[in-house]
Amino acid sequence: MKTQRDKIQAFSPDSDIAVLKISGLRTCLKTRKGRLYPVDGVDLEVPRGQIVGLVGESGCGKSMMANSIMGLLPQGGMIEEGSVTFCGQDFLRYSPEQRRQLYGDRITLIFQEPMSSLNPVIRVGKQVTEVLMLHKQMSREEAKHQVIEMFRSVGIPEPERRFSCYPHELSGGLRQRIMISAAMICQPDLLIADEPTTALDVTIEAQILQLMRKLQQEAGTSVLLITHDLGVVAEVCDLVYVMYAGKIVEAADVYELFRNPTHPYTRGLLGSLPNRNIGKRLQSIPGTVPMLAEMPQGCRFAPRCPHAAQACIEQVPAMTEVSQGHLVRCPLIPKEV
Repeated sequence: MKTQRDKIQAFSPDSDIAVLKISGLRTCLKTRKGRLYPVDGVDLEVPRGQIVGLVGESGCGKSMMANSIMGLLPQGGMIEEGSVTFCGQDFLRYSPEQRRQLYGDRITLIFQEPMSSLNPVIRVGKQVTEVLMLHKQMSREEAKHQVIEMFRSVGIPEPERRFSCYPHELSGGLRQRIMISAAMICQPDLLIADEPTTALDVTIEAQILQLMRKLQQEAGTSVLLITHDLGVVAEVCDLVYVMYAGKIVEAADVYELFRNPTHPYTRGLLGSLPNRNIGKRLQSIPGTVPMLAEMPQGCRFAPRCPHAAQACIEQVPAMTEVSQGHLVRCPLIPKEV
């Protein structure tokens, strides 16, 4: 008879099954102001072997969704409704200990600030070596050899010497490469990258994005890339989900989204991107993302939307398919927007 551990390790590799499928996910935070929902009814899918972008302003709930998947919710946080399915099985039903068998091995996470993610008093090589020793039961010497080769493959110069460095002895770009090495060393099925290039300059950012795409193609890993930067999305993503105030407001493949942005929020994000018209003032979206305790009724973007009508205030919009695979959450679709 198979044990629960056997079942976890036997997740289906079937290419027709999405690596990650989130359905109706509601994440609740219990606070003095009551129950707040930074993630409120999210549906999202990451097909096998693709890079899916999750984009939106700070405060839209992107990182909270990643933390919900990885079991990193703050005190008072819980998944109240919905399912998170990994390779065909809802692993939220498993105990925290059973899910930890997946984390770091089959599902990995890259944070936006490697300096706060790496242990400052342990050499970086040892930190990555421990991943292989824990999940692959390798000897220390065998794991060290693989880690050095991984460092070399991600473009870390003098990998043997860097193996013995502490995090503070490395640049931001090298620290992020260390984090990518730790995330990819076990060739996971799913990599969640939460703003992985935010703290880097544009040159290093381009190198890191190119590296992520290279490793993803070689290992066949699916990637959920969380970012506020549509330029990053255009560079590497296959599919895009736009998130606002805890809800997905638009979803499409990357070419369709940039060719035919339909939700006013998506249009506002694209309009704020710099272009080649020198001297042209950048557009901005008026207002700010609403506080969790002050969510508007109806469409959550209505207070900032230039097209808002009475229906937007009264009606909670559902997702509407405006073309094949292109979904939009707007009560005015398809009449006026």
